[in-house]
Amino acid sequence: MTGKTHIAFGVLIGTQYAIAQSQNISQFAAIIGTTALFSIIPDICHAGSKLGRKIWPISILIRLLFGHRTVTHSIFFVILTSILLYVLQVEMIYIFSAIFGVLSHLFLDMLTSSGVTLFFPWQKKIRFPFKFKTGGIIDLSLATTFSIVTMYIVYNEIVHRTIFWIK
Repeated sequence: MTGKTHIAFGVLIGTQYAIAQSQNISQFAAIIGTTALFSIIPDICHAGSKLGRKIWPISILIRLLFGHRTVTHSIFFVILTSILLYVLQVEMIYIFSAIFGVLSHLFLDMLTSSGVTLFFPWQKKIRFPFKFKTGGIIDLSLATTFSIVTMYIVYNEIVHRTIFWIK
């Protein structure tokens, strides 16, 4: 999937989590931003990705050491990320946001023919039986759909909270 699709899905997942967990508008935005950022972090192993172009030396190093869609596309990476954020004393709400972002990425990449090495270091690629081409019409349609659904959810939440406040 393209970076746009990963970000759109990350924002959708982050919005749902933020509605359920945030205490204020700043936390709401931070949760969505964290989930969106971590939804593209697994592609750090690809120098042509949105993130890989920004930090290409690290991207190339990870690709040389592990390859594409290996360690950064695994449960091991989810656990490693969680531990690192915990050691850095990041609040749990944001650690969960990061986990949801990475998992959203893995889920979408399992919809491609390349799949992911979900159980790295075991090299077996895990993919869904139905596959979509990265950058194809389905990929674009998913990004658009995720964005529209997110807008609907936010609109619906604003309307419900406004009605609640008025009462």
